[in-house]
Amino acid sequence: MKLFKSARTSRSLVLLLVLTWSSVVSAQQEKTSSYGFVSPNTRENLKLEQAIKGMNSVEETELRKKAINFSCVVRTRIRAYRALGSWSDGAEHSVMVRFESDEATLRYVLSHMGRDAQQKYVIYFHPQPDGEADLYTLRPRGGMRSLTVLTNALERAGIPFRTLVPLKPTTNIYIIDLDRDLRTKILNAARTLRASVSSQPGKAKLFGDDERQRAKVVFETDIKDYETKNPNLPPTCDARKVFNRRDATIRRRETFPGVKTPG
Repeated sequence: MKLFKSARTSRSLVLLLVLTWSSVVSAQQEKTSSYGFVSPNTRENLKLEQAIKGMNSVEETELRKKAINFSCVVRTRIRAYRALGSWSDGAEHSVMVRFESDEATLRYVLSHMGRDAQQKYVIYFHPQPDGEADLYTLRPRGGMRSLTVLTNALERAGIPFRTLVPLKPTTNIYIIDLDRDLRTKILNAARTLRASVSSQPGKAKLFGDDERQRAKVVFETDIKDYETKNPNLPPTCDARKVFNRRDATIRRRETFPGVKTPG
């Protein structure tokens, strides 16, 4: 009887080790998402209330659409979210994009967004095991909360830069820790907000220029370099739809000559 129990225990232990190892391997093989943050705002010194209102603006919606339309160009699904970027003395409505990508493609998409939105700077985070920065994600429990309340709590916690993304059933908070000196403050903020915390290492890059015209040159140089190395890229999703409709109309006219077709 003791021998049977011992054998059964050994088999269970082996099974547990196998399952644990398989989970670790699956997690290592799973692709991770890159993140980009771009604002459509070109006004100076927005108040927090103005920035929150701007999250429902036409410019915000258009920038999200442009990001999503690039899914067809880079051949991967791009998710674009309404976001609120805030710092110690200001705030602005923003767009967070998330998609599986290498760093060059991530920078290419953000350069397009930055140029089209006439931005001075854009920032991204690309996961890398040996990266020198960390991206923290906080998910407060207890349902949706006021963006103003969350922003003020993060400010009191001493976190200088943060991005809030309203998502049901909560609001995700993203913090890029460039110098890896915010961990204690972030954990304290998480306790105050009763939030779960996750982090990952990677490379963070802020690029552009203090002057919009020079920033445009930076973005266009990145775009040109990428397209030179990757010729014959597909069109954007909206352009592809227009082409497909026109192509279908031409085929109908060729198949049924003399019959009027719309378009």
